[in-house]
Amino acid sequence: MKSNTFKEYIAPIVVLVGICLVISFALAETNSVTAPVIEANDKAAADQARTELLPDGDAFTQADCELLATEDGKVTVKDVYTADNGAGMVITVGTKSFGGELTEMIGIDKDGKVTGVKVTKHNDTAGLGTKAHDPSFVKQYIGMDTLTKTSAKEESKTGDGVTYITGASISSNAVHYGVYEALAQFEAMGGVK
Repeated sequence: MKSNTFKEYIAPIVVLVGICLVISFALAETNSVTAPVIEANDKAAADQARTELLPDGDAFTQADCELLATEDGKVTVKDVYTADNGAGMVITVGTKSFGGELTEMIGIDKDGKVTGVKVTKHNDTAGLGTKAHDPSFVKQYIGMDTLTKTSAKEESKTGDGVTYITGASISSNAVHYGVYEALAQFEAMGGVK
């Protein structure tokens, strides 16, 4: 029997390439439609979180400033938004945690006191590591204007009212270090202007 090379080898390749091109085009079109919607939803969620963390703030504008990062690379300030009415600022910080990067937002009023802390993204162990993200844990920072240690465990020894969660010390320290760096960013900017 005579073999037909085109039907056996070339035609299936052409069909598969055609299918791949059609699917790639469809995915690109879907992304072009959904990307702006996703971006708008992310912005709305971030604005809502800022309002929760700094209730006296009316609207927020991203500050044009030098963002701090620690030399050891464990903490990086991602952005700073100041309240348009001068009520304070909300600082987004990324810290190295047990499951990778932990992102949190910290509200600081015009007097330099923490008004709220919210973990917005993490990969920590559900149940144990995430206890450091619970409102019952992060509320301990509300009203604080100074932290002397970068570790929650070390800070707890100073008697300043900071505790950490045994068994989730890496996650506790990540949240604490983020608040510490947010306060440092507030100070480096000279507060709210």
